[in-house]
Amino acid sequence: MNNLLKNWDSGRIIRLILSIALSIYAIVSKDYGFFFLAGLFLLQAVFNLSCCGAGGCASSGTDSQNQVFKGEIEEYKPGKK
Repeated sequence: MNNLLKNWDSGRIIRLILSIALSIYAIVSKDYGFFFLAGLFLLQAVFNLSCCGAGGCASSGTDSQNQVFKGEIEEYKPGKK
């Protein structure tokens, strides 16, 4: 439960606001099919899910990847001629 209240980034906030707006629209227009879409966005916001799952679109960020041009390109040193 404590994890659900942490790390609220802009994506989660936008999904929460969209969910609230769709709920209000569903009530005002009496088109209750929008509640399904609002519920989907609410679940995504609360559980930090996206289309790819929890953090599925993020890169790994590990340093174990090989550098492509390491040793082939000299480092620029401004004082050296």
